Parts: sequence; structure tokens; C-alpha cells
Amino acid sequence: MRQLRLPFYLAWQYIKRGRRWTLLLTIVLMTVAFVNLIFVPSLFNGIIDGANKQIINTMTGDIYITPTDGNDYINQRDQVLSKLDSIGGVESASAKVLVPGRLKYKNIGGSWQILAINPDNDKKVSIISQKIISGSYLDVNDNDQILIGIQIAGGKDVEENERSFKGAKVGEKVTLVFDGKPKEFNIKGIFDSNFVDSDNRAFITENALRDIMPSVVDKATTISIKTDQTVDDKKVIEIIKQENIEGKGYSWQEATGLMESVSSSFLSINVLLSFTSVLIAAVTIVIIIYITIINKRKDIGILRAIGIKPYIIVSSYVILSAVYSFIGVVIGTILFLTVLMPYFQANPFVLPICNAVLVLNWPDYIVRAESIIWISVFAGFVPAVIVTRARMLTAILGK
Repeated sequence: MRQLRLPFYLAWQYIKRGRRWTLLLTIVLMTVAFVNLIFVPSLFNGIIDGANKQIINTMTGDIYITPTDGNDYINQRDQVLSKLDSIGGVESASAKVLVPGRLKYKNIGGSWQILAINPDNDKKVSIISQKIISGSYLDVNDNDQILIGIQIAGGKDVEENERSFKGAKVGEKVTLVFDGKPKEFNIKGIFDSNFVDSDNRAFITENALRDIMPSVVDKATTISIKTDQTVDDKKVIEIIKQENIEGKGYSWQEATGLMESVSSSFLSINVLLSFTSVLIAAVTIVIIIYITIINKRKDIGILRAIGIKPYIIVSSYVILSAVYSFIGVVIGTILFLTVLMPYFQANPFVLPICNAVLVLNWPDYIVRAESIIWISVFAGFVPAVIVTRARMLTAILGK
């Protein structure tokens, strides 16, 4: 039992009698190495998570219904919406009709996605109504009002200003040209969801659509559904099939391939940067522990001279390395959770697809924490073995 406790005792003595600034510097370097190891993956997680939420909240909803193969529309829209509302787990549903027209503003024209909606229904599924930066959201009875995204309105610092209206403002008129027939609309509001694909759209009401396309009354191009977060979307899609509701249901992941491509790219980058971060952390730790042990060659030689077995000395430095890394992981975690995450929550990275914050993936965090500790153990083991195998007199003389 005494032999088992001796390595812990020696490790404690190394810490107790060592130079305070050396101990502090070692822990600081361990902390920085660990924070660096979890920062980039957390940022990528934040970007992917933020973009996914943007897709769900501004474009597809949790579930997306499209017309059946061979059809352009979902027929009997109101009946379909009523059936959907009766399905357990469905919080709300909103139908949209794609208007195949062009928008003109002054001498500028362009083709953007124009959708006809019921504003009361849509704001229960989408957050567009919460992203108005000028003017106001649509009302159900608006017949000559239009809501446009910031990428259509254009202006300073707008990503796609070159193909926009170059600064259209609320109250000004735009012309919707459908089938060669123009209809004027007043710009009632401009929204900025900070998601380029979403901000390249315009909305009018179903009432306004009746004047333009009376043939699509009670039809929909797509239906977006918001579900209760406690239910499995796949089960809801299965119920939709069982209820023989017209249309094909998809989860939001299936409805758009954007984030699948982005996630795949970020995964590859994350693997490369993670390998680099682990390598940097490993080299840093090996150098720290190696220098610490080499500087204690004389102490190791004396311990051997008084009869302490080499494996006990090696074990003590392995324990010391594990303690250094564990303290670094703990302090790094505290700094990350209490300083970095709150800071970037208040000051997110502003990207064209979302405002990205740091999102910590706990299983990934555990793997990285364990990797730092195991690397430290290895870093303590190798130089300790090398020194303890040197001739005793050489070690005592510090050569």
C-alpha cells in the first residue's frame, strides 16, 4: 500500500516545492492549449446550428410539404391545413403559393421568389414577422402591399446589392409583372433575417393573389409546418402519409441541401483543424513536461540513490503530468463556459447565413478533454523513462 501511495506523495512534493511561476506558466499553457482545442469545433457547431435554425425558422419549418409528383399545386389547401392542425405534435401550418412573376422598381427589374401567404398563419411558423427592419408586417386584408427582403431592397453593406433595387424604401412602389400584366404594390416593410436565401424573397397576401391568379384560390405550392419539439418529425410525416393528406412530406433536412453541403465542408475543415490543434497541444505539453523533468534530473538521481525504484519515479511524473492537464482542462472549461461563450452570445460572429455563437458539443468535449489528459500522461511517461534509465551518477551530476 505504501508503494502505491509513494508516487502520489512524490508528485505532491514536486508541486509543493516547485517554483510557483513555473507551475503557473505550465497550467496557463495547458489551459490555452485546451481552449484552442475546443474553440474552433464550437464555432463550427455554432455556425451549423445557427444556419439550421435559420432554414427552419425562415424557410421550411420543421416539416415541408410539396405537391405530389406530376402536380404543380397542393389542392384543397384549407382542408389540408385543417387536417394538419388536427395531427398531434403539429403546432401550426402555413401555406404558400409561388407567384411566377417579376418585380420592377423604377428602371430596375429582376426575378426573385415571390410568395403569397396568409400573414396570420405564417407568423406562427416563420420568424420573418420578427425581422422587420423598416415599415411593418403584412395584414391579412392587404391587397396592394408587399414585404421584401433586404437583398431585394438593396443598399449599403447589402451582400447582393449589385442585383438589388439599390436602396428601395418603405412607401415606394414596385410593380409585379405576371403574364405580361403589371400590378403596383406599395412596399409595406423590409425584413432582414440575416440569411441570404431567405432575404431574397418577397411576400404578398393571399387576398392580393386572388386579383393576380384567381385560378390558384384554395391551392398551395408548399406548406410549412411547425412541430412540437417533443415529437419526432419522422413520426408526424408518417401520420401525414397515413391520413392520405395530399402532398409529400419532408423533414427540413430533406427539403434543402444547403446545410448538408455546408456541414460536410465544415466537417472536413473541423477534422483538419482538430488534428492541427491536437498536434499543437501535444507538442506544447511534451515540451513543457520534458523540460520540467530534464530540469529535475538531479532530484531523480538522488531518489534512485536512496532506493526509490524507477517505476515509482516514472509513475510520479505521470501523475504530475495528469494533474497539470486536468487543472488546465478544468480552468479552460470554466473560462470557456463563463467568459467566451457568454461574450460571443452577446457579440456573435455576423455571417451571411446566421449570427454564429459558440455551441459546445459535450460528447466531443469529453473526447478532447480525454485526449489532452492522455497526451499529457504520455508526455510525462516518455522523458521520465529516459531520465530514469540514465546512469545514476550522471543524473545526480545533472549531466
